[in-house]
Amino acid sequence: MSLSGEDLQAIRKIVEETVISLKGELEALRNDMKEIYTMLAVIHMNSSSKQSFQKLNVEEKLLNLHSDLLEAAKQAGVTLPSH
Repeated sequence: MSLSGEDLQAIRKIVEETVISLKGELEALRNDMKEIYTMLAVIHMNSSSKQSFQKLNVEEKLLNLHSDLLEAAKQAGVTLPSH
């Protein structure tokens, strides 16, 4: 049994469409993996920051929290009362 020219063209078209589809899926997987690695890095950094924060004494913790609060208020355009 031999394939006709039309059969071969049909097979080529199917293969090309499949390859194009697979390339798109592969690119999507790569993007998902990059996003997952980024999320894991952020989680790791937050965990490390939390551990180092826990090692601070109470005064240092309060000063850090105060600094973070002032920065957040500035970003939000909020004026905090000063006592």
